[in-house]
Amino acid sequence: MNPSIGRSRNPILPPIPSARDRKFLLSLEDFIKTETEKLSAAGQLDDEQQYIIYGQVFEKLIEHCAEYQDILTAIKQEYEEFIDVLRQGEIDATHLQAKLKSLTSEPTTLMYYRKRATELEERIELINLDSDRIERELQKLLKQTSMKHPPVKEKSPEKEEINPYSLIPGMSIEDSLDMAALENYQQQLDDKKQQLISSMNTKYVPIQRKQELDLKLSLALQEREEAELLNKKLMDSYQKKRVIADAISFWAKSNKNVGLYETLAEVIEKESELKATDESAPTNVFDDLEPRKSMEAESLLEYVERFNELLVSGQYKAAALYAAHSPRGILRNIETMERFKAVIQPKDQDPPLLLFFEAVIGSSNLARHPVNAALTLEGVKCALANNKVELVVHWVTQQRVTFSEPLGDVIWDYGEKEPQHKVTCLALAQLIYRKCSSLRKAALCMCVQGQIQGVLDYTYQSKRFLLDDYLFLLKKCPTMELINGLTKEWDGKPAALSVGQAVLSLLCTDHKEYGFKLLENIGQCGEDALEQVILNDAVCTAEGWVEIAEECSNNNYKQLSERIMSVVTSQDGVVEIPPKDEDAKIMEHVYM
Repeated sequence: MNPSIGRSRNPILPPIPSARDRKFLLSLEDFIKTETEKLSAAGQLDDEQQYIIYGQVFEKLIEHCAEYQDILTAIKQEYEEFIDVLRQGEIDATHLQAKLKSLTSEPTTLMYYRKRATELEERIELINLDSDRIERELQKLLKQTSMKHPPVKEKSPEKEEINPYSLIPGMSIEDSLDMAALENYQQQLDDKKQQLISSMNTKYVPIQRKQELDLKLSLALQEREEAELLNKKLMDSYQKKRVIADAISFWAKSNKNVGLYETLAEVIEKESELKATDESAPTNVFDDLEPRKSMEAESLLEYVERFNELLVSGQYKAAALYAAHSPRGILRNIETMERFKAVIQPKDQDPPLLLFFEAVIGSSNLARHPVNAALTLEGVKCALANNKVELVVHWVTQQRVTFSEPLGDVIWDYGEKEPQHKVTCLALAQLIYRKCSSLRKAALCMCVQGQIQGVLDYTYQSKRFLLDDYLFLLKKCPTMELINGLTKEWDGKPAALSVGQAVLSLLCTDHKEYGFKLLENIGQCGEDALEQVILNDAVCTAEGWVEIAEECSNNNYKQLSERIMSVVTSQDGVVEIPPKDEDAKIMEHVYM
C-alpha cells in the first residue's frame, strides 16, 4: 500500500501555538537574511561563514525551546564532531600533498647502496689483483738488476739536528726574543695540536664502522621488503572486507527487493571481473563513488619514487616513459627535463634528454595532454642539436607540440645553418607561423620558397595583413614578381602598395636596383605610362618622387631621373626651388 494515499499534496507544518513563537521565528529569519546579505556584500560569504551563522541560530533555538534543550544540544554536538572529523580529513590530505611536493625532487638511493657496495668491492678486488701482478713484475725486475749490479749499502740517514740558533718559522727576531710572545706562540701550537687530536677522534672512524653500517643497511632493506609484503596482504584483506561492508550498507539503504546473499554474490563477481579485465581498475567498485585524496597522494608519491629509482639506476628510457605517462602530468615539466639534462651522456647511446623528449612529446596530444610552449621549444632544440630533423617533422605534422613564434624561429635558424634541410625547415616554419597567427613570417617563408602566387592570395585574403607587413615582405625578400603583385590590382582588389611607396621602401635597403628596375619596366610600357603612375599615386607625395629622382640620378639612371622630374614639375602648383636656398625644401606645394 502506498503510504502517500490519504495525505494532502502540500506538507502540513506544525501549528505555531503562540504569537511569542511566531515572533521568535521571524526574528531568526531576519537574522539569517541580514547576516547573509552583509557577508555577501563584503565578498566573505563561504561555507565556513554559513556554518557559523546557522550555528548561532541553532544556539538561539536551543535557548528558546527549554523543554527540548537536552536533545537539541546533543544533536548539535554530534554535528560539530562530524564536521571536525571532515576538517581533520582535509588537513591530513593537505599534509600528504605537501609531503609529495617536497619529495618529488629528492631521489631515493637507499635501495642501491647494496648494489654500489658490490660494485666497489669488485673494483677493489681488480685493483688488488693488478697490484699483485705489478708487484711480482717489479720484484722480478729488481732481481735481474741486482744480479747485474750488486746493491751498494747506503748509510742510514742520520736524524736531522735542529739548530737552536735558527729563526722560528712565522716569528720575527724581536718576537723570538720576547718571552711573552714565545709563550703566546706556544699556546697557539698547543691549541692546533688539540684541534688535530679532536679531528682524528671525530672526523675519522675505523673501517669496522663501515661494515657495521652495511650490515644495518642490509637488515633495514630486508625489513622493508617484509613490511611491504605484509602491507600488501593487509591491503588485499582490507579491500575485500570493505567491498562486503559497502555492499551491506548499499543493500540496507535500498528497497531490499533482492536478498542480501544475492547482492553480495553479485558485487563479489563484479569485483572479480574488474580485476581480471583491467589491472589498472580500482581495487574496489565503490572507489569511484568515494575518492580519497590521501590515497591518491600516496599513489603519486610511490610513482615518483619509482621514477627516481629508474633514473638513478641508469634505466633512462624506462624513466622517460615513466615520466611521459605520469598521472596528472606531475613529471611532464621543466624540472624533470633539468634532471635528464644533468645526466652524463652514455657512450654509443642516445642522450637521456632526447629520450625524455621522445617519450613526452611522442605521447602528447593537444586536446588531452598538451606539452607547454617552453617544454616544446627545449625539445625541438634538443632534437635539432642531435640532427633529428625527421623527429621534429613528425612532432609538428602530427600536432604533438604547442605552436609558438619562437618555435618557428628556431626551426628557421636551423634551416639557415644546414642548407640540406632548408626546404624542410621552411615548410615546418610556415606551418607553425600560420598556426600561431604570425602572418608576416608565414608569408616570408612562402616567398623564400618561391610561392609568390600563394603569398599574394594569402596576403590579399587576410584582413589582418597591414601596411607594415607588406613593407616587411618587400624588404626581406624582394623579387620582381612579388613587387609587381603588390603594386597592381589583385582579383578585383586594389593594390597593397603604390609604386612610389614600394620604390621608397626599397631605396632604404640594399635592394635599390629592384626599385629602379620597376620604374624602367613601367617606362617601357608606353610614353605616358610612367607619367600616369606618378599622377595617379595618391600615397607618395611630390617630395617623395623628387627623392626618387635624386636617387636615380645618383645611381646613374639620368634619363629616368629627368623623366620623373619633368612629370613632377609639370604639375600645377609645383615649382622648383633654386639650389642656392640651402634651408628650403626640394619641392613645395603652392596652394592658389
